[in-house]
Order: sequence, then C-alpha cells, then structure tokens
Amino acid sequence: MLLITSILLAVLFFVIIAYLFYIQQAYEFFKNLNIPGPPPILFFGNFLEVIKTRRLSLTIKNWTETYGRIFGYFEGHTPILVISDPDILQDVFIKSFSNFHSRRTFPLQDPKSKDVHLFSATSLRWKRHRFIINPIFSSAKLKQMTPLIHRSVLTFMKKMSEESNKGQPFDIYAYYKRFTMDTIWSCGFGLDTNMQNNINDPYLIYSQQMFGENRNIRLIMLLNMFITELNQLWRAIYIHGGNIRYWLRYYIPIAKKFIQENPSTWILQEARQFINTREKFVIAGYETTSTALSYISYVLATHPNEQQKLQDEIDANFISKTEDDMPSYDTVSQMEYLDMFIRETLRMYPILPMVINRQSSEDCHIKGIGTIPAGTRIAIDMYRLHYDPDLWGPIDPQIFYPERFATKRHAMAWIPFGAGPRNCVGMRFALIEIKILLVRLLKTYSFIQCGNKTHQPFKQLKEGFVIAPKELIVQLQHRYNDE
Repeated sequence: MLLITSILLAVLFFVIIAYLFYIQQAYEFFKNLNIPGPPPILFFGNFLEVIKTRRLSLTIKNWTETYGRIFGYFEGHTPILVISDPDILQDVFIKSFSNFHSRRTFPLQDPKSKDVHLFSATSLRWKRHRFIINPIFSSAKLKQMTPLIHRSVLTFMKKMSEESNKGQPFDIYAYYKRFTMDTIWSCGFGLDTNMQNNINDPYLIYSQQMFGENRNIRLIMLLNMFITELNQLWRAIYIHGGNIRYWLRYYIPIAKKFIQENPSTWILQEARQFINTREKFVIAGYETTSTALSYISYVLATHPNEQQKLQDEIDANFISKTEDDMPSYDTVSQMEYLDMFIRETLRMYPILPMVINRQSSEDCHIKGIGTIPAGTRIAIDMYRLHYDPDLWGPIDPQIFYPERFATKRHAMAWIPFGAGPRNCVGMRFALIEIKILLVRLLKTYSFIQCGNKTHQPFKQLKEGFVIAPKELIVQLQHRYNDE
C-alpha cells in the first residue's frame, strides 16, 4: 500500500512539474511577438491585478494607458491580445472577417456539440444560424412585433403611474427588468407571461435564477480563465440552477411557426439549434436592454436640459390624446435626437465591453502587429475607443453631447453592439424596444434625480456578464398636472 501511494505521489509530482513547465513556455507568447504588456505571474497570469479593481474592463483601460493601443495580458496561461487601434480593429472585424469569425469559447460551451447556438457557432454553422435568425429582425418583422411591445409598455406605464402617484423615489431598474423580460417572452416566444404584474411568475423566477447572481457559474467562469484544460469537466458537471430549457422547448409557438413557414430541408435540420439560439436570446435581451434603459434614465435624470430637448422632439412627433396611445414603429424611427441620445449614452456607458472579442482561425499577418498564430484571442479596450478625443472631438468625450453623432465617425469608434458581420443580431430589436418605451414614458413624465441615492449605485458598478448598477433610484414628475 505504501508503495502504491509513493508511486501516485511521484506521478502527481511529475504531472505538476510538467504542467508548470508547459504554462511557463506559454508566457513567452508576447515576448516572441515583441508586444508589450504587464508581466504575468506563474499560473495566475495577470489575475491578481484584476482582483484589485474587481473590474476587468477598468484594469484593461489602465493597461492601455501604460502600454499603448496594442498590448497583451494573460488569463492564467492563455494570452489575450488587446487592441484599441481603430484601423487595426476594422481590419480584424470587417476586412479580415473570414479569419476572425469565431469568438472565444466560454465554460459549458462545446463548439462541436449538436446543440451549438448562434453565439458560440463558428464558420459555416454560424452562417447557417445567422441566415435563419436575420429575417426575424427585418423591418417588416419588427413592425409586426410592435403591438406586442406596446402591450408590455402599457403595463409598464400603469406601474409608473402607481409609483408617480406615491410621490416617492423608487428603483425603476427593477421595473425595467420585468418589462424587458415580458417583452422578450412575448416577441421571442409568443407567450403572454405578465411578469410585470406577477413577480412570482415561474418564467421570471427561472430566468432570474439562470441569469442572476449564481456563484457556481461565476466560479466556473473564473476558474476556466486560468485552467482552460478543465473546460470539458465543467461541461460534464453543468451545474446551474433554474434551468429553463424545458420551457423553451415546449412553449415556443413563434419558433414553431417560423420553422413551419421555412420548410427548407436544411433549416428543418437546424430546428434544434434554432431553438437553442432562442434560449440565448433571453440572455442577450434581458439584462442588456434593461441595463441600457437604466443608464439612459440616469442620464435623463442628471441632464435636465438634454431631457427637455428630447421631450421637445417627442412632443413634435408623437401626438397623444390619452396615456394609452402608443408611438408607432415609423414614428420612433424618424426621431433623430432620440437616436443620438441613446447612442451617446451607450458610448459613455458601454454595457458589454469585454464580450466583444474574436479568435483567429489560422495564422495570419496583421498590419502594425505582425503574424499571429491560429487560435489567438483578441479583445478590445472599448473605453479607449469610446472616449478617444481623436475619434470623438472636438467636444470633450467626457461630456454628454448627443449631437456629436450628427458627424460621421470611424467605423470602429462606436461598438457597444460589436462590429462587422458578427455584430449583435438583435440590435435593431433592442433599439426599437428602448425607443418605444422612452417616447411613451417621456411624453408623460420627467425624470428627477434624488441626490446621492441616484448617483451612488453608478459609482459602484458591478461587472459580470454586463456592467450594471445595483439599482436606479429616481422620482417621476408628471408633465401635465391637469391630466
């Protein structure tokens, strides 16, 4: 028995030594390419520096200021090439897209799985997914979805009326979350969930469990960044609560109808993957859209002059006799200042700065960098791009100024939804959803800030799948006291 134990310990010792030697060699990656960056620590890479800020996006911003627009850091022993040069990024995301069509693989994802979805698919599989999904977000389809959005907005306005009548500050972010979830389930799955009136709705509970503060998932994501070899183990374990796959596979009338209307043989073969993509549609639309609305509302509350400009445009384009009247798709689409206001907010408050990434499929030469090997992961310092005075001048990028979007900018200057052929497929839906809600809300109410209660959550933003405040405390003031 003692002999067996000794042998096992010896084997374990040599495995550890071999592994450490292997990852030590990986740390020569950027030195071989003459690319600067923070020095890594064995096994941890640059993780310890990220812990100090608890915000990877801010750490990368600080590194960019130190090492320049092109540098590298390590997630464990995995090299990440960070680029904030707009011309190089345009080459990667657009001109050389054929070699950068893939994104990094996260825990619990298997690109070779039959259940691969739009967000993790690569090459031809991604093209098939995108071909299937694109028609859903055409102008014609979005117009068809508008009545469903109106129904969710009407419920939301009733809730806002109740809060306004109380005359007290309240957390509007919580209402935005229920609104966006109601809208997604209605438009994406054909379900009238009524989550805004029932906070105990099973769909809402399951969704919050799946996309909320799940420490097991966060731990797996963190460990996978530093021990990528364990990814297959994480997929086998697959631990997360509130799994909503059952609901998605058995209660998706719109998905079934879409498949029936497109009887092409290969599309029918992709039906399973299409449904799987719909599941991820909840991820892409729930937290992101509600968070965008919270940032927009924060800006409205803290910039009364800009809020008044927006309300003036709304009053000029949207005539409402009752609070039940809703703006049409065409009405909100023609409001230029509204569009610029939203874009400026997302420039200053990007929601997913670390999600926009690419991975090379083969060795390639990048102008200004050199030849990088296949599998190289490329990340973006979105803050550097969104606050670059060379891209956003002459007005200081630190100043909220929607009119800066009246001037044409670099293709990679504004990328909250990504860029190139693989940008966010649901961008147009998210913008229409946001615009319809804002027009109806600002037609009736004005946002009033509540001092430190409003500002404090935005000084302590949390970074996970999205960068979001814990809450948004505001007060609504009715614009027309005689109504």
